Amino acid sequence: MILRDYFSIYVTESEQTVLTRQHRAWVALYALHAGQGPRASVLRANEVTEADLLEFEDSWRKLRRRNPAQLNK
Repeated sequence: MILRDYFSIYVTESEQTVLTRQHRAWVALYALHAGQGPRASVLRANEVTEADLLEFEDSWRKLRRRNPAQLNK
């Protein structure tokens, strides 16, 4: 696996992602929150849709509230 930045996972043709759709949506939400590129690129890189982001945004916000100190590092 080649990691090109902190928020996106790039896999070779022989690898498969082990992240669930929820986890990929969370990664995309973190990336968008951090300003990591155009929205369409972040969605494509994480293989999620706008509908996925909407579905998991509440759970992502709850996750962020659990440990806010780590988000400011």
